[in-house]
Amino acid sequence: MQESISLRAQLGLIAPKRLMSDWQFLVALVAGCLVSIVLTTLFDGSGWQDADLLSILSLILWAPIIEELAFRGVVQGWLAGTSLGKRGVAGLSCANLFAALLFTAWHLVYRSDFMAWLVFGPALVFGYFRDRHGSLVPCVILHAAYNVSLLPGWYLL
Repeated sequence: MQESISLRAQLGLIAPKRLMSDWQFLVALVAGCLVSIVLTTLFDGSGWQDADLLSILSLILWAPIIEELAFRGVVQGWLAGTSLGKRGVAGLSCANLFAALLFTAWHLVYRSDFMAWLVFGPALVFGYFRDRHGSLVPCVILHAAYNVSLLPGWYLL
């Protein structure tokens, strides 16, 4: 870790500046939620219809916090301090790309359906805002909102 960067900053445990005035964030928030609703409706849900309240709360609250801390905080935060992680590909950092690949692999460990593969797109979005704001807050907000948006497709079929 670089001496000049605190552990909190490296992990993204800082408040973002002007997040709600970032039009790109607001577009990602609305568009991502709409896409989540459409995909779960098109692909006939994904087995969560019988989930209990604790599981649903975990999907909405704990999963976004824990997964974002692990993938965008630890992995992407550490890689962002390396010369390889700082390199860009198509406007995205290599740190983001690698964290998104690991995030997708993590989802494939416990799911094998098409929806598990689709987490790569949102993972890139989460990582983009991690790089853009230097904070996990936008990532957790987007992740939680996208997960909440899965519910209508599961329950309104």
